[in-house]
Amino acid sequence: MGAGERNKQTLREFVRIVWEGRDVSALPTYWTDDCVNHAAPEDGRVGLDALRAYHEGFLKGFLPAFSDPEIEFVQQVAEGDRVVSQMVFRGKHTGPLFGKPPTGKAASLASIRIDRFDGGKIAEHWSVADMDGFMRQIEGP
Repeated sequence: MGAGERNKQTLREFVRIVWEGRDVSALPTYWTDDCVNHAAPEDGRVGLDALRAYHEGFLKGFLPAFSDPEIEFVQQVAEGDRVVSQMVFRGKHTGPLFGKPPTGKAASLASIRIDRFDGGKIAEHWSVADMDGFMRQIEGP
């Protein structure tokens, strides 16, 4: 297996262990000590402590709002030290989210993430997600 395939597998494992398993203690297994998370606010982008705080917010503020959450890797492409992943999150809105009460509606969130690897770990991350479309699914008629 080449480096690109290993990096794609590492990213899928990170999502399974940290996001789905809700285990932030595993972050150092998948991320470099000096990682940069460009998806985070500017004052909380660099290093494992900042990454831990970012993921704790995601795991406590976003995921619990959904029952039966699923995260699907639609496709991944690896080139050099980068992996691009098209992902879809699906769940039923059964808990409060961003101050909004649960609606019971099913929703899906499409995202694209780019991760740069160094030594088999994620060193840098960028992502874009359709939060507007996602919120419209929850708030819609």
